[in-house]
Amino acid sequence: MAVNCLYVVAASTAASAAALQWWAASFLDAPRDGDVGGGDWLETSLRSHVTVALLANLAAHVLLVLLLALKTLFFVRLTSTETRKVLEHIINYVIYKGTFLPLVVPPNSQQIILWSTWLVLLCSLKMFQSLARERLECLNASPSATPLKYLRVYSALLLVLSTDLLWMKLCVGFCSSCNSKLFWLMLFEPLSIAFESLQSIMVHGFQLLDIWQRHLMDSGVDYLDFQKTYKQAAGSFSEWRGQLIRNFGFVIDLISLLMSLGHYSMIFWLRGMAFHLVDAVLLLNLRALVVSFLKRIKTYIKLRKALRSLDGALPDAKYDEICTYDDECAICRVNSFLDLQKLCRP
Repeated sequence: MAVNCLYVVAASTAASAAALQWWAASFLDAPRDGDVGGGDWLETSLRSHVTVALLANLAAHVLLVLLLALKTLFFVRLTSTETRKVLEHIINYVIYKGTFLPLVVPPNSQQIILWSTWLVLLCSLKMFQSLARERLECLNASPSATPLKYLRVYSALLLVLSTDLLWMKLCVGFCSSCNSKLFWLMLFEPLSIAFESLQSIMVHGFQLLDIWQRHLMDSGVDYLDFQKTYKQAAGSFSEWRGQLIRNFGFVIDLISLLMSLGHYSMIFWLRGMAFHLVDAVLLLNLRALVVSFLKRIKTYIKLRKALRSLDGALPDAKYDEICTYDDECAICRVNSFLDLQKLCRP
């Protein structure tokens, strides 16, 4: 069904390109009062509203073909739940990030095209980012997931990060060439997407490593006594990985909230205080972000205290104690991995 939809959209794109070519040729060949030089044909064509509409239609079709092709490449087919969540994410993102742009963006064609491109690109990146996260979580919980399937979806996160970095480079170059402070507003959301993508790449990279290790052990492949080495290193690696994910996730959450706070603050600063209803909505959004920022810090502090209490209740086991039970729990008879003195021991 997805492939058939891709074929239909591709055929529609080809028809849109042919219609644009036919209209442009007909428009340029039509008799006019003055002759048009070879360098003025583009300006002459863009004077026609029909030409602009056909160009916009072709651009929308090309974007749709690209998105469907990437979706088929990384995800093959979406479930109804994934489709619903993607639509919800896109709608919420457009509402929260795009609603206030008309307050500061000048109403001319160049600015509208530029910021529309900015919003469409960021929506596409957020869409693939959320899709990759949801699919990777499902694959991680599935016992039949293979490293190849996981890597296929994992590559979507790498594409999102590389595209976002390229877009930020273009934005920095564009902002450096312009004296207007408005264009620095372009950088907040791409930075947030970049940090969120880095977090997802790290978390799901560890999960990909686990799936690859389980696949090697299940297939009977044991390079250089891999299974024994895995058992010896599983406890310390799992504990170190958990600390890294927890601390890095906390930092990324704060950075994302700061980027959103900077986005709305920049809009508020560029617009100025006018005491309108829109200003009240902006202030409410800023207040909600500050509250979320402080709440995230308090939650992290409580988590650290709980983990310290847990470390005190379950101290690290000594090497002699581990060897006594052959690295197995005395009650459940499974590999302990985490070298802790469990409460289930007699």
